[in-house]
Amino acid sequence: MKRHGFTLIELLVVIAIIAILAAILFPVFAAAREKARQTTCVSNMKQILTSAVMYNQDYDEKFHRLLTGARVLNNNPNGPDQAIGAEDVLNPYVKNQGVWKCPSDSVPRDDCTGPQGTWFPISYSWTHFQSGAWEHESTFGVCAYYPAEDSKSMASIGRTAETIVMYELWTTLSYGRHFSYWRWDNRNIADRGWPDAPNTFCFNWCGNCDARMTIGAHAKLTTFGFADGHAKAMDRKTIMAWPWDATAIANKRRNMIHWSEEFK
Repeated sequence: MKRHGFTLIELLVVIAIIAILAAILFPVFAAAREKARQTTCVSNMKQILTSAVMYNQDYDEKFHRLLTGARVLNNNPNGPDQAIGAEDVLNPYVKNQGVWKCPSDSVPRDDCTGPQGTWFPISYSWTHFQSGAWEHESTFGVCAYYPAEDSKSMASIGRTAETIVMYELWTTLSYGRHFSYWRWDNRNIADRGWPDAPNTFCFNWCGNCDARMTIGAHAKLTTFGFADGHAKAMDRKTIMAWPWDATAIANKRRNMIHWSEEFK
């Protein structure tokens, strides 16, 4: 009996078809995986926002602080927490440290003590409030950092459903033994010059250009949390007028980070 096999041309055609299908399907699968991670990220943020609302109810309807007391870089991996941050005051309400990390956040953490010293990664930050000269220019958030300041109250926030209080900040400096890191200048959140994940910029932390920082993103969309407790993914470049300068402030242009209703 005469046996018939595939010719070389037939095998090459089949391989080419498989390669084309793979090239088409792999990006689809990657996009689906990233969408699933984004959904988890939104869920994490909602849980943390719920804990913040519960904290508000227990503490005169004021938002928590970014930092309570001093922060010290303790080089002992088994030593105490280096700072008391938002994660410390909200964890009793969250009761799940895992929600602090977005599954897409791959930025390495480093507290200069080795990988065992960082505890758990933190992928989320809160908008910063400081009264005075920069209140409308750059420090127009809700959570205080400096001891002389106090966080904004829920009653002082105009249109809570339109006021962003939380966002994705992925950085080497944000982890459980340290604290939920922050930006003094809220404009950085919408700054066109800042990178979107997975792109990062470097700066000095434990050594020369050893740290990374970026605004977290999922296919160019960043997850934002609002004062009323809801969270959603948005293009960060659309959340406030740009450039945010004296003209924008004088004309009360739209700014979803600003706590005041005047800028909605």
